[in-house]
Amino acid sequence: MSTGLVWDERYMWHDSGNRFGPPSPWVEPSPHPESPTSKRRIKNLIDASGLTPRLTPIGARQATDDEIMRVHTPEYLARIRTISDQGGGNIAARATTNIGPEGFDIAALSAGGAIEAVDAVVKGEVDNAYALIRPPGHHAEPDEGMGFCVFGNAAIAALHAIEALGLERVAIVDWDAHHGNGTQAAFWRDARVLTISLHQDGVFPPDSGRM
Repeated sequence: MSTGLVWDERYMWHDSGNRFGPPSPWVEPSPHPESPTSKRRIKNLIDASGLTPRLTPIGARQATDDEIMRVHTPEYLARIRTISDQGGGNIAARATTNIGPEGFDIAALSAGGAIEAVDAVVKGEVDNAYALIRPPGHHAEPDEGMGFCVFGNAAIAALHAIEALGLERVAIVDWDAHHGNGTQAAFWRDARVLTISLHQDGVFPPDSGRM
């Protein structure tokens, strides 16, 4: 059995913000939970364990606008590009999801990495694949980023499998403490994709994912 690995150093350049917590003169900000550190630790462990030479490298590319718009609205895409071109900032209407000056390109690279992983599996180049990508994606709804997620990477990859590669049905199993609300929203009325979210009740987003 062969396993592919999507990894690109540029994923570590995504700027999620260097502080986390409520703005207050009395609360010391903590490091941002969606930081390069956690993903580099995973990659370092893969290297240190000796697994890396046994994996098949899968190159990443930026998802095209048309690929992203299978999930997201043109208006949302334009808003992310504008904020990125203006040097970055918060893209979320609810809470905070930050991108930097290259935020659009890196988020498109993350979505494109998920697409390339699916491509490699469907075309038989590998039996399975692990996309070690950031920014993450399962909270990003068609017209809103949130929860540190910019584009719905898994949803974009699933629709690529169906609309570009000809698969008839796809299942997405989202196992996380938080509800995969963005992926759910993408396929709420699409019978081609079975979406399962295993998460802790009432954590995030606070208004979705009830039992």
